[in-house]
Amino acid sequence: MTADGHLFVVNGRLEALSADAVVIPTDADFRVEQWWRAAAGLEPGTPWSQVEPAGWGHGAALPARTSRRATKNRPEVWFLDTIATTPEGVGDAARRAVAAIVEHSGDRIRAAAETAGRDLPLVALPIIGTGYGGHRLRRGQVISALLATLHDSARELGVDVALVASNRADYSALQHRRRMLARPTGLAADVIARAQALGTHAARGDLALFFGAGVSIAAGLPSWGRLLTELVAKLELDDDVRERMEDLGPLEQAELIQVALADRSARAKSDTQKALGDRVSRIIRAASARPSLSHALLAGMRVRQAATTNYDRLYEQAVTAAGGPTDGRPAVIDRLPWDRASTERPWLLKMHGDVEHPDSIVLSRSSFVHYDNRWKPVGSLVQSLMMTKHLLVVGASMTDDNLLRFAYEVAGLRASVTTHDPDAPEIGTVLHLADDAAFSRLWKGRFDVVVPTLDAGQRDAAPTPDPTESDDARRLREAAERRRAARALTVMLDVVAMHAEREAPHLLDARYVDERSKEAAPLVAELRRLAKSARAIGADDAWTQLADSLDQFGAGSTDR
Repeated sequence: MTADGHLFVVNGRLEALSADAVVIPTDADFRVEQWWRAAAGLEPGTPWSQVEPAGWGHGAALPARTSRRATKNRPEVWFLDTIATTPEGVGDAARRAVAAIVEHSGDRIRAAAETAGRDLPLVALPIIGTGYGGHRLRRGQVISALLATLHDSARELGVDVALVASNRADYSALQHRRRMLARPTGLAADVIARAQALGTHAARGDLALFFGAGVSIAAGLPSWGRLLTELVAKLELDDDVRERMEDLGPLEQAELIQVALADRSARAKSDTQKALGDRVSRIIRAASARPSLSHALLAGMRVRQAATTNYDRLYEQAVTAAGGPTDGRPAVIDRLPWDRASTERPWLLKMHGDVEHPDSIVLSRSSFVHYDNRWKPVGSLVQSLMMTKHLLVVGASMTDDNLLRFAYEVAGLRASVTTHDPDAPEIGTVLHLADDAAFSRLWKGRFDVVVPTLDAGQRDAAPTPDPTESDDARRLREAAERRRAARALTVMLDVVAMHAEREAPHLLDARYVDERSKEAAPLVAELRRLAKSARAIGADDAWTQLADSLDQFGAGSTDR
C-alpha cells in the first residue's frame, strides 16, 4: 500500500530545490520564458527546441526530449501547457501534469526518491497560469484552485508535491489560505499543536535554528559515515587503516585518516588538517547538490539567526532563492564568522567551518579538542541563542561534543540562578526521528523532544518487522523506516512554516482582489488610494511612513 502524498508550499525557485521531477509551464506553441532555463538545466546557448517533447500540442504534459535522468542530483524535467480559460482550468492542468508524471515515470521517480532518502517521490511545480497564462488579475482564484487540485492529487497518486512560490506575495496568499482551509496533514494532533506553537515563535521573531547533517543528506550530500568512507577511498589509504577504522568512533576515524595522511605525506599535523579539509570540500562540491525540501521550508520561515554544523551552503542558497522583501530583491545572508552581522540581513553561524574555507573545517578528534582555541567566540554566540531565543533543532543527532557542552552550561547556569518549571524546556525544541524514551528523559528540562509521526491510516504503509528476516531484509526495512520518519518530520516543518507566515503582502495587492468579499473589495481599493495619496503629500515624512506601512500589505503593488 502506498502512503498518501502531501502538498508542501515553498518560497523559492525550482532550480533551488532537490526534487524527483519538475514541471515547467509553457503553451501549445511551446513558448517557454527564459527565466525557466536554470530549472530546465539548459546549457548557455541551447535552444528550447532541443528539449521540446515529441508530439507537443494543446493540453500536453510531457517529459523533455533530452532526458536528464542520468544526471546526478537532477530531476526529470516536464513541460505543461498551462493555458486555460478559467482558474479552475489551471488547477486541472496542474493535476494533469502530476498524473502524467506518475503514469509515465512512476517506477523511475520512486527509485530516485529512495536513492535520495525520500519516502515518496517529490514533484515540484511553480504557481502556473498567473503570468502569460492569462490570469494574473485572478491570482487568488488560481491559488485556491491549485491548492485544491494538488492536495487531492498528492493524496490520490501517492506522491509529494511542492508548490513553489517565487515571490513573497504568492507565498503569503498560499499560507493564509491553507490556514483557513485546515486540511488534514496525517500528523498526530499533539504534533500539529507543537508545530503551530513553533510557527508562532517564528512569526514573533523568537525562534532561532540549529540544523545538522540530516537536513543536507536529503539533498544528496553524504552522511558523516559516508563522508569518511569517501575520504578513505579518494585518499587511497591502505587496508590496515580501513580495518582499524571499524572499531573507532566517527571523530577517531577522522583522526586516523588525518594521521595516515600525515604519515604518508610527511606533512606537519596542521598542514594535514588543512589538506583533509580541502578533500572534504571537494567531495561536497562534487555532489552538485540542490537545497533539500527541509532547507527550503526552513528558509521560508525567515528566521533571522541560525547555526549549523554543516559545511555546505545549501541553506544559504535556499534563503537567497526565497528572496527578501516584497519588492523582489534577493535576500542576502551573512555567513559568520567570516561576515559581519547586519541588522538588515539574517545570518548563519557555521560552527564547524565552511566548504569555501577548507582550512576552517572541523572534522577530527584533535580539531574538536582544540575547538576553543580558535572558535570560542562561535560557541559563545551559540550559547547566546540558547539564552535569548527558542532554539529549534532539526537534523542533528545531539551527539556533537561542543553542542552538548554549550547546552549543559546554559542549562546549568539557568538552574543555578532562576526558579523554573522542571517540565518546561529551557532552551528549545528538538525534532527527532525516533521515539526514544531515554533520549527524551536525558534532555527533559532543557529541550522539548518531538517525534513527528503519521496517523494510523498512514502507518498501514509502514514495513512490519519479521523475526525471521535476513540481515539484508532488516537493513532495507530500517532504511525504509528512516525515510518514513524523515518524511513525517518534513511534513511537520511544512506546518511550522505555514503558521510562521504572518506577513500579508497580498492583502492589498490588486492581483488578489478577485477573491475578496463584497465588503472587503472596496476597502482594498480605498486603502490603495489612500496609500497613493499619502505618498504624494511628501512634505512630511510621517505620511511617507504611513504609505510604507500600507505598502507592506501590497498597497503599492502594480497589476503586472
